[in-house]
Amino acid sequence: MFVVTIDLGPDAIEALRKPVHGQGGFQGLLRDLQGQISNDNQVVLTQEVIERIARYVHQYGQGGFQGRLDTILQELGLLARTLAPLAAGGP
Repeated sequence: MFVVTIDLGPDAIEALRKPVHGQGGFQGLLRDLQGQISNDNQVVLTQEVIERIARYVHQYGQGGFQGRLDTILQELGLLARTLAPLAAGGP
């Protein structure tokens, strides 16, 4: 298992810290993410949380709650593009 720590900007912090209403799976994910935000505006993502984010984005696309994850998704996309050459056996 791996852990990724991402520095979040003020817009991402504001979006993630908005109140979450309801009891659905996506609301639970947002609450979990809120609990992972450190005092220095970093969020720690475990492999399990990253997989949950990917499932929700893939299954439900963009919408109200999904928009709160945009910054995290951009950072994960950058990480994936950076690691892609390694996975393909490149430099």
